Amino acid sequence: MDADTLSLSSDLMATASGYCLTTEERACLPPSLSILKNEHGFARVVYWGKIQGQTGDYLIAQGLGSVAHDKREASNLAGGDHTTPDFFKGMKMIPKRTFRLGPDGVSWTLLPTVDEAVTAKWLGWRDWLKGKGRIFTPFTGDPAHKFTYTPPPPAEGGEAAEAYVLEEERLACVVDEIDQACSVVPQGAYMLQSGQQVAPNPYYKGLSLQQGTDMGSYLHLRKPEVLPTKPISELAGLSKTTDFLDRIGDDLPKGAWSLKHDTPNNIIVIRSLAFPGYAFFSVVGSNVFGSAYVGTGLRNWDLAFML
Repeated sequence: MDADTLSLSSDLMATASGYCLTTEERACLPPSLSILKNEHGFARVVYWGKIQGQTGDYLIAQGLGSVAHDKREASNLAGGDHTTPDFFKGMKMIPKRTFRLGPDGVSWTLLPTVDEAVTAKWLGWRDWLKGKGRIFTPFTGDPAHKFTYTPPPPAEGGEAAEAYVLEEERLACVVDEIDQACSVVPQGAYMLQSGQQVAPNPYYKGLSLQQGTDMGSYLHLRKPEVLPTKPISELAGLSKTTDFLDRIGDDLPKGAWSLKHDTPNNIIVIRSLAFPGYAFFSVVGSNVFGSAYVGTGLRNWDLAFML
């Protein structure tokens, strides 16, 4: 949910999904998000959601792009040539940095970068956990907590040394995992600038009711994973300026998303069945939309058997 319209977006999210900010969150988030945006020079700041822990929750925000970059690129729009598989390799997503709110309710702490080393530790711990017959352990609420595990022994023999992943590193990985699986946006809300840079579309006016109730009108705001695998014959009819993001309807397993039209409020509500707790809303005929995740970070591993 955009920090500049958090009050409106949170009310719409509460209407659409039942999730609402607490009185304390309503009081502390707007000023703290404004400080975060100004201190780092972000073009936009969004309230991402909440990861629940045993002794405390993590409120997450993300800073997107930069004011200087937006001004420089605003008028440089890409052409409308047809898409090819090689085209997606050079696409540049909006720069993003993820933060957690500090205990003072004002300052934000940058989460660790999800690089290969951090990902390897997180996956190593998760695989070790599965080997113990468990699929999940709740977050504790302490970012310095160490989740220890014993990785497989080296191939050349010998004993494996005990390893660990910090809760803060695990938090960064889980947020990134949910982002990759979710991050829903309406078609047309983002455009492609010159240099293959993805950017918000200032001319986006919203979806009609017919468009809004079509699952094909919603995309993942991430580097495409499905489109590059499609045959050239399917890509031939796609335009670079509008058809450069994966559609959520292409996700596997089929049926991983639910969509409904909230008639009294004229809002489209989409929920993830893969990550229960993620909800997206879009006001019909308006450029107002947003999303948030509230949950423990647990993926629904049984989804394929539920459909």
